[in-house]
Amino acid sequence: MNPQNKNSDQDSRREHLIRLLKDPEDEVRQMAAGSLERLDGMNHLPAILERYRKGDKETQLRAIYALGKLGTDECLPSLIHALDHNEEEIRAASIRMLGEIKNEKALPVLVHKLSDPSVTIQTMAAEVLGKFRRRDLARHLIPLLKRENKYLVMTAMESLGKLNALDSINDIIGLLDHPDTAVRKIAAKVLGEFQT
Repeated sequence: MNPQNKNSDQDSRREHLIRLLKDPEDEVRQMAAGSLERLDGMNHLPAILERYRKGDKETQLRAIYALGKLGTDECLPSLIHALDHNEEEIRAASIRMLGEIKNEKALPVLVHKLSDPSVTIQTMAAEVLGKFRRRDLARHLIPLLKRENKYLVMTAMESLGKLNALDSINDIIGLLDHPDTAVRKIAAKVLGEFQT
């Protein structure tokens, strides 16, 4: 699409959305405001990407959150790239945003983050995978139930519950005898959530 037609298309969409800001229904006004925000954000996408590439840590974090808020396919490569950043905080922000977007193209790299050197990143990846509601992800989460870190174990159980991963029931039953009270409590909770 030629840039002039693209601008004309955006101007037309913007006009229609601005009109909807006066709609009598609150839900319609909110949706129109969100769409306007995304439309305006896309105009700033090149600058956001540049800030991610060349900025300091704080600037990169703000760029990642801006990309996540936009949530378009054009934002995905930079968010996926950030998963390999040497700063844990930037990897964590990227995982959080990919969990908000829920684009299945990110699944392979999110699964890979289950073996990140940081247990915090592993735990966040386990939590985000539960948001995708795909039972086939359970095979990546079940092995986490045998890990040492109780927070990782509890998060994996919660995600397995969200996925309704019935093939994990026996593994979770085994955690009812875990020495940590919090783990036993989550195991009991998740076992009650499975729908058969």
